[in-house]
Amino acid sequence: MSRNKSPKEQLFSKVSHDLRGSFTSILGFSDILNDPNENLSSEEISEFVKRIGTQSKDSFNLLVNFINWLKLDSFNYGIVKEKIDLTEMTLNIQSLNRRKLTWKEIDINNLLNNSIYVLADYEILNTIISNLFSYLIEVTNVKSSISIRPIENEANFSGLSFVCNTDNNLDYLNNILEINSDIPYSILFAHEFAKLSGGNLDIIKDEKNLLKISLLLPSTK
Repeated sequence: MSRNKSPKEQLFSKVSHDLRGSFTSILGFSDILNDPNENLSSEEISEFVKRIGTQSKDSFNLLVNFINWLKLDSFNYGIVKEKIDLTEMTLNIQSLNRRKLTWKEIDINNLLNNSIYVLADYEILNTIISNLFSYLIEVTNVKSSISIRPIENEANFSGLSFVCNTDNNLDYLNNILEINSDIPYSILFAHEFAKLSGGNLDIIKDEKNLLKISLLLPSTK
């Protein structure tokens, strides 16, 4: 008799399936490049190398997210909560994404003028913010902007919000608590990490195509 898979089992199944598919592609491209009978042009070689690089980076990011999720959810291993300046971390990650932002002609309206201190594991929090930037750059309209604002006056919590315009269909956000093939890993893991860190990630898209993501974490006040 079959049974419904638990959310954790669904996530394991989804991640393992996608990792196998990604590594299969990498191995296939590598075999083509190593085959002397292919007689590839320089343009074709460049394209295959580019695909291998993209697939490798995506697989690495997925693996890092998955390992961090296991640390939090299953083992609670290696978690060191410390006082972290969320403003400084956000600015650093924004800088790392400068090339992607420039490519889509996205401006950043960063209103984080003061330090925001939260209590969290550095590696986990860095993953959350990195994931949010990756997601926002993906869904934000070309030649548009992303606003980053502090969230203040929340008892025992501090955080920030991201606001952008998007024409993308984001219906999967209505069921973010469910693990399905439509939810991008970047937002799925960011949501899970925030919850398991004692905080909350709220995502809303209104009728004017304005997307707002709010991240709240325990403060050090």
